[in-house]
Amino acid sequence: MSRAAAALLLSWWLAAGQAAAQAPVPVVERIATHMGRTTRVSLFSNRVAVVSVHSEHDDFVRQAILAEGEYMVYLQTLDRLAGEIDDEPVSSDVESRGSRTSLTLHVGPGAPRTLTYSPLAVLDLALGKVAAVMDDIQVRVLATRPGEDAVRQWQPEVGDVVTLIHGTAARVVEIVGDGTLLLVEEETGLMLSVAPEDRASVIREPGPPAP
Repeated sequence: MSRAAAALLLSWWLAAGQAAAQAPVPVVERIATHMGRTTRVSLFSNRVAVVSVHSEHDDFVRQAILAEGEYMVYLQTLDRLAGEIDDEPVSSDVESRGSRTSLTLHVGPGAPRTLTYSPLAVLDLALGKVAAVMDDIQVRVLATRPGEDAVRQWQPEVGDVVTLIHGTAARVVEIVGDGTLLLVEEETGLMLSVAPEDRASVIREPGPPAP
């Protein structure tokens, strides 16, 4: 990345950070419609990625809070690719009945820039890579287990009760200096030691199971 591009990205990042204190700023959004099913993939400046699906049979919203490093990789990649997209990046845009994609980039030259094309269209290399990034974000969000973000954001205290992956309750009895939690499972009295990096794989969500 050139110094000018890096400076531009830094200024955008700082502006987004200031705005994020009031409201998240969109980075990129893709809305794909296929045979009555609409899938929206969005990435915001507060590191939240959202996937919503609406159809006759499906209607749900999932979100994931990305780690700062993970978010910055997406941001820098999208900013670089946005600058490489041709003036006319869509060719052989064959109409596909009931299917259409609309992509809006809020980074890069001329932002916001919206590109609309069918799934049968031929895309230039940079736009094709942006589409691949959006696919990756979509998979990342849909792979996030419900409650996982809450676990990652949770600031544990001794006495907190949590729900473990298999559905039982456990209580925090000690927090070791490196953040390792000592939990006691309430039904069995079994003690568990959970390192910070393992919390999301052991704990389903903060708080006791629903009655």
